[in-house]
Amino acid sequence: MSGQVVSVSTHLTANITDSDTTITVASTTGFPTPGIIVIEGERIAYCGTTGTTFKGGLVSPLVRGSGTSDAAAHSSGEAVRTVESALINSAVDYNISMISDATGLMAFIQVPVAIFNTIKTFIAAPFGFLGTDLVIITAIWGIAALGLVVSIMMSMVGGRRV
Repeated sequence: MSGQVVSVSTHLTANITDSDTTITVASTTGFPTPGIIVIEGERIAYCGTTGTTFKGGLVSPLVRGSGTSDAAAHSSGEAVRTVESALINSAVDYNISMISDATGLMAFIQVPVAIFNTIKTFIAAPFGFLGTDLVIITAIWGIAALGLVVSIMMSMVGGRRV
């Protein structure tokens, strides 16, 4: 049930510096959104794509040097690929990068948004790879997630006071 992210690759169509906030490639077809790409060992977390770019947004910027990698300059023609991982890990990876790398004035917005998106990813798990015959698993997952949310809300409202 974990599913696998299909390994997808493309190549850079322009040079990039270690601080560029848009990565231009031949095509982004097949890449998950959001996700992590790898260029020469540098992991880059992105929240959105166009037909030929990986990008960030105001609240969810492009994170260069994600994880333990370092931001670096790369030349046009370098290979760009996905990170091999399970489907849910790939969906959550960008949000974890946002939580760990949040800085600056927008950090007070980025962290709560990333936490909310991480929880949302688990609740609305992407089980589309199972096909229509196993749609019941999505329903069971949704019921379990709803129960989890209700129990968390009830514990936050308050318990018995003595």
